[in-house]
Amino acid sequence: MATSKTSSAAPGAASSSIGRLLRPLLMLVILLLVAGLSVAGTWFFLHWQSGRDLSPVQLGVGGVSGQTAAMPGQPGAQPTTFVAPPAAPQPVPAPIFVPLEPFTATVEDQESERIVRVGITLRVSDEQTRSRIEKYLPEVRSRVLMVLSAQTPQSVRTPQGKADMAKAIMQTINKPFSPIPDGQYVTDVLFTEFVVQ
Repeated sequence: MATSKTSSAAPGAASSSIGRLLRPLLMLVILLLVAGLSVAGTWFFLHWQSGRDLSPVQLGVGGVSGQTAAMPGQPGAQPTTFVAPPAAPQPVPAPIFVPLEPFTATVEDQESERIVRVGITLRVSDEQTRSRIEKYLPEVRSRVLMVLSAQTPQSVRTPQGKADMAKAIMQTINKPFSPIPDGQYVTDVLFTEFVVQ
């Protein structure tokens, strides 16, 4: 009985040692097969694409494919087509904002009287407009207060009313100041604070 146990243990040990050797070899063979197929697929795709003529115009000396090429300057030579590289995009200038101190004004109609507090920032097109607005700030504030006080409580509550008020503020600020013949270039009026009480 003792002999049968030793003889049965030997084949199991041999099969486990063979399994340990076959598993890494099998993985290596599969890895090489996948890598080889990948390289073959890439080679086939590149050669298949290069065999096809996708563009009718060849850049440089010569003309359309299929024509005989002649040297430039000789009779029968095709004009050379050169494509300029795309132009670098122009840098967008940084926006110029002019914040104004908050305004407080009374808006009223026949039914009610309300107080509106509005914070405004102006977006201007250039530094000259910024300096001009800062120089004439009392006149700018007066013009804005006139527009604000002309509003009604109902109009300042709706988005369309606020948009109309911003447009009116922009138009009144863009009018020329008294000694200067040309106007300013305010491109947008932004509300940074808006309270109706």
